[in-house]
Amino acid sequence: MGKSSKWVKLVTVFAAFFAFAALKTPAAYAQVKGRVARVQTIKKTAIWNNYKRGRRKKTKKYLKKGTVKKVQAEATDSKHTVWIKVGSKKWIQSKNTVVVSTTTKSKTAQAKAALSSTQITQAASSQAPTGSNFRQAAVVNLAKQQVGRAYVWGGVGPYSFDCSGLVQWVYKTAVGKTVSRTTYTQVNEGYEVPVSAAALQPGDLLFWGAKSAPYHVAIYVGNGQYVSAADETQGVILATLSSYYWPVTARHLL
Repeated sequence: MGKSSKWVKLVTVFAAFFAFAALKTPAAYAQVKGRVARVQTIKKTAIWNNYKRGRRKKTKKYLKKGTVKKVQAEATDSKHTVWIKVGSKKWIQSKNTVVVSTTTKSKTAQAKAALSSTQITQAASSQAPTGSNFRQAAVVNLAKQQVGRAYVWGGVGPYSFDCSGLVQWVYKTAVGKTVSRTTYTQVNEGYEVPVSAAALQPGDLLFWGAKSAPYHVAIYVGNGQYVSAADETQGVILATLSSYYWPVTARHLL
């Protein structure tokens, strides 16, 4: 075998090795760019040295309520608890935070100002009055922040969703409202409203398929648009209502 052939073989071996190494890279690190950029704590939050069971220990340090931190990594432990890395050997539980900005692959997108202390309290404990502009805005803003995230069948957030999982997570996280898990049950919540520009309000749920057993749901965000966990190819998208794909019904929950 000539020197050139040996060199080609060597390069091929190294390429295969690095490709395999990339596949073995923890998803938490691989998905940071293009996902959550910053989070804000909604309560006093303990800092841990690791997210893995058996290796993690609670430090004596805490983050104050309202602290904004840059997300360095995301991970899920064996009990399906979602963790966020906010520093060297510093991990916090995602459930104690809200997303304040996200990124795309090439640039920062949908950056939001940090919530005020009052807004944090309202989002965490659902103290805002039913039907208020705040609650509608909170649902819409959080739904839009999820655009670009992955679609995973059965996904309930906060880093991947299916259609009904997105609805459930957004309502619970934004305003503390508990919504059932599937399209079949969500279509019976709240009260029905006509699917028209005059009747729809931001935060309303849109359904496609059979009215009694819809196969898809999305969150109406105003101006004829909705946020939807579409499919594995598209992920979570911001789309415009179309006569070719018109919802069969809508529900008002706020």
